[in-house]
Amino acid sequence: MLGFHIIALAVACIWGSTFAASKVLLNAGLTPAEIMCLRFAIAYVVMLPFCHKHIMPKCTKHELLFAVLGLTGGSLYFLSENSAVKLTTSTSTVAMLIATTPIMTALVFRAVVPASRLSARFLWGTLVALVGAGLVIFNGVFVLDDDPWVILLSLAASFCWAIYGLVLNKMDRLYSSSVITRKVFFWGVVTMLPLCFYEGGTGRIGEVAAILSPSQTPFFVLFFLALIASLGCYHLWNVASKKLGIVIASNYLYFNPVTSLITAYFVLSERITFLAILGCALVIAGVYLCNKKN
Repeated sequence: MLGFHIIALAVACIWGSTFAASKVLLNAGLTPAEIMCLRFAIAYVVMLPFCHKHIMPKCTKHELLFAVLGLTGGSLYFLSENSAVKLTTSTSTVAMLIATTPIMTALVFRAVVPASRLSARFLWGTLVALVGAGLVIFNGVFVLDDDPWVILLSLAASFCWAIYGLVLNKMDRLYSSSVITRKVFFWGVVTMLPLCFYEGGTGRIGEVAAILSPSQTPFFVLFFLALIASLGCYHLWNVASKKLGIVIASNYLYFNPVTSLITAYFVLSERITFLAILGCALVIAGVYLCNKKN
């Protein structure tokens, strides 16, 4: 089982680095909807030749559940998160609230599956990791946005990922991780395309093509997001969640801010404070407490 813990940790760390990568594409002129749609579309096209089983679902209910996965783990999640970032004057607020995703997942899972139990050690570990994530996110500068829409949208993103984990737990018993991953990309693109066309229409196609010229940095950054952060990480996350359980796997998401901090230091030249370093230590300690029995 150690291997699956390492996979969950690696995926969480890679996802933490996507903030800086997405920032590069945003600065180049792409919109959040375009970034999400393109990375999922590329991942789907690359994956399809190697995973073409169950193009049609076993029943309509299953396809609806796949659509829920695409919405909660794709379009709705990114739309809620990016809308919160757009409204706020302090991205730390959004990051901090989304950092509650592991405990949100545990609570949703506990509410829907009464047989699941949260031990005292697990709760203490989660609290320690959450405090650590907060120190990393604020990085010595404590500024909170009290706009209710920012708070609601950030918590909505966290809730979306919790629902994704809950439905994933059900579909894991019926389909392989590769089929589930492919379906997530498909429905993520289908549900995000209307927003892309609403924002820019067909006139944006030429502009996007110019931004993503093969000779430009954004081209390679997009393929990192599509092939590594989407195709590779979503598949591995689904595999790890299946083996560890979604609640245990989700605790590794506390490492997202840690990797974001390190990546931002090297890519965006952002500073690292002593409090952030202390936060990293607390994240490690908290996740260790949560998974000590395992």
